[in-house]
Amino acid sequence: KATKATKATKATKATKATKATKATKATKATKATKATKATKATSYEEYLGKTFDVNSGELNTAEAEKEIIEKKEKINILLMGQSGVGKSTLINAFFRVDMAKSGVGAPVTQRLKKFYFKEKGLIFWDTKGIEAVDYQETFNDLKVELNEAKKEAVKQNSIDSLPHVAWLCIKETSGRIESREFELVKLVHDEFNIPVVVVFTQTQYEDGEKFVAEAKKLFDKNGCKKAINDRYTRVNSVDYSINGHKIPKSGLDDLQSMTEQATEGKKGAKTALKKAQTHNSKLRLEAMISSSQNKVHLAAAAAGTAGASPIPGSDAPIIAAIQSTMIYTINSEFEINSEISNISSVITGILGVTAIAQIGKTVVSNLLKFIPGAGTLIGGAISATTAIAITEAVGRAYIKVLENYYDIDQAKVVLPKDTEAILRMFKNIFVRP
Repeated sequence: KATKATKATKATKATKATKATKATKATKATKATKATKATKATSYEEYLGKTFDVNSGELNTAEAEKEIIEKKEKINILLMGQSGVGKSTLINAFFRVDMAKSGVGAPVTQRLKKFYFKEKGLIFWDTKGIEAVDYQETFNDLKVELNEAKKEAVKQNSIDSLPHVAWLCIKETSGRIESREFELVKLVHDEFNIPVVVVFTQTQYEDGEKFVAEAKKLFDKNGCKKAINDRYTRVNSVDYSINGHKIPKSGLDDLQSMTEQATEGKKGAKTALKKAQTHNSKLRLEAMISSSQNKVHLAAAAAGTAGASPIPGSDAPIIAAIQSTMIYTINSEFEINSEISNISSVITGILGVTAIAQIGKTVVSNLLKFIPGAGTLIGGAISATTAIAITEAVGRAYIKVLENYYDIDQAKVVLPKDTEAILRMFKNIFVRP
């Protein structure tokens, strides 16, 4: 009797645990569905744009990836400072990109260069030669280019053409502030509303405190208080040693916080900053996950409009195209577009776990082709509710897969070479709605 009672107790606990697990999954699914409904519905035509041919059922993946990169949130930073202050070293430490070796700098003038890191959503305006001999030319060139960017911003109804923030870099060991630095701060803020963060590089810790305090007073005295708004930070971009004592990197978290403060109200720029930076790996992962989840809600909402619309033929190929685009978008959020050599196999494998797989599909070159009319295999039209639920479930599971492969030390996703391993993990995570 005691044994039977024990078995009964275990069975009861197991049943409760199962119910609790199901309830948790149901709660998560319900929250995701509510988030999707709260998202402003984007029609499937708007979501897919010119990348999908409704008549042939073809998704142009190359065009889809290009559009995804173009639409990605961006952080646009204007770099100011004399030669030798350590701007490139700072950028490398903060974003883990090397402007000197990137080869993607686009000369605007002899004294201004733009660097584009599109997969990271990063744009740098790098001013050259604010030393006395070149300063006036640099000042004039920068003003002209900012005016052009301002016109473009008005034309496009977007602030992304202009820098979202300016970093004025000053070498702490220099011990001096130049009048031209005051002029630059007032130019970018007063005429173009660009907030400024003053970055003292190669910090001297206690030895540099007096200089930093004096510098703050000078900036305030020379009309820069509103532009800077007390955003001063002292940064040591690399580890180094003095007489056997290791001096670690410092100040990057403060620079992150102040730049976030400067981009307050510019949601896309703030999000892009968190995703692009690499010095705080945990923050980066959280931002990637959060942004990806928002993209999943958009995709699910678009899938819902496909399921609710009287589309000629089957709506299943359209929903599959939306889910494929969503996966490409999540890859972009995690900066792994070039990491998977056979992304089409991954996508078809993922869709193979869902009800959408019943439509049948073939991969031809870089076009993901869905067999026309094959949606009849799952009964023709897919309801809006089902389309939303499946798309949400696919997105959540795929984000979880990439989260599992995220290397916290390297601050990036490290995927296995075998795509089957990715698919196995997806199958283990995916919960059919």
